[in-house]
Amino acid sequence: MKKNSILLLGALMCAVSIHAVSIVRVTIENPSVWAQNNVPVVVPVSKLSAKSGAKVVSAAVVVNKKQVPSQLDDLNRDGSADELAFLVNLQPKQKITVSVKVAADSSLYKQFKEKTHAQMWRKDKQTKTIVPTIEESSTTGNLYQSLHHHGPAFESEYMAYRLYFDEKQTVDLYGKKKHRLELMDTKWYPTDKQIAEGYGDDILWVKATAGCGTLKGWDGAKATHISPVSNRTGRVVVSGPVRSIIEMEADGWQYQGKSIDLKQRYIIYADHRDIEVQVMQNLPTTLCTGVQTFFDASEKMTDAKGAVAIWGTGLQYPVTDNPRTKPQTVGLAVSVPLATLKESTQDKDNLLLLLEGRDFTYHITSAWEQEEGGFKQSKNFFDYVKKWNQELQNPIKVTVLFY
Repeated sequence: MKKNSILLLGALMCAVSIHAVSIVRVTIENPSVWAQNNVPVVVPVSKLSAKSGAKVVSAAVVVNKKQVPSQLDDLNRDGSADELAFLVNLQPKQKITVSVKVAADSSLYKQFKEKTHAQMWRKDKQTKTIVPTIEESSTTGNLYQSLHHHGPAFESEYMAYRLYFDEKQTVDLYGKKKHRLELMDTKWYPTDKQIAEGYGDDILWVKATAGCGTLKGWDGAKATHISPVSNRTGRVVVSGPVRSIIEMEADGWQYQGKSIDLKQRYIIYADHRDIEVQVMQNLPTTLCTGVQTFFDASEKMTDAKGAVAIWGTGLQYPVTDNPRTKPQTVGLAVSVPLATLKESTQDKDNLLLLLEGRDFTYHITSAWEQEEGGFKQSKNFFDYVKKWNQELQNPIKVTVLFY
């Protein structure tokens, strides 16, 4: 009897340990003199598990006694979560503390409404259909024609973006009239019926320009493509309620007399129209990004340190690309950290920011004049860009503490 009691106690202790929940405090501080809403907070999982050492399988974020949407992401695809992401609202100079519960099992998992989405589709020549895929590679560096909408794409409820799978790797735009997810319905190419129902569409003709925030090489006079490479990879890392992530890798890029391994991680958050771009390289380089000036008519903004923007009406699309599409009025902008900024310049088709470094992060944003309740003129868009750039230059401060 005594032996059975000991065994039962041991079993109960194991059950308790399996479902044990640790609580971590995370303080978040807004250094700005303006309010910031839907601010992304990203916490490395290694910090959340530093006290217990246990693997983090699920988490719950509590702000003001209420659980908010959160997301655990496995960025390196090794089966373990690397980052916890969630959004908060902060008043000027406000400092808040949130509770993060973590567990080594799925007991804290909760399904939240999908507010972002990522996708990539490969064309099947035999069945003449498209099939979903999460990773594609090419030693020629070109799968442009083999992939539906020519590369990976992702969206929030405000905007959608795609990345061309070729040497240009251009960031292209899909505008939304209504704030909702649409790519699973339209797959970038809405039908006439969907257009009549208020769906968005491809709104930019990028040609060989920087489009909206495309990362490019720099030859001293103009932006250059990421070519030649030994291999190019496109990847959907995650599609989730808080954020979606896609990656483009260029291995063996012959650039400035060096062989560069370049990774670009693109992140779009719920309730955001902008994108975060993380750049990782094996060697430091001089690169550039910017916005195209390829418009019939446009107004430029260059008076914000670390940012460039343009508001313009695009040129007529070629009939072979999309016979239904007409020139659209759009806003494009890029913000880069001042520590990475070398200088502002331009070439024939782009306003550019030259960047120096190895690993750095910059941001892209955009708008469409037909968005309901959106920006209707250049002044409104440029005012938004200046505030957005100021917020990015003064990021929130995140500190992890333990009970």
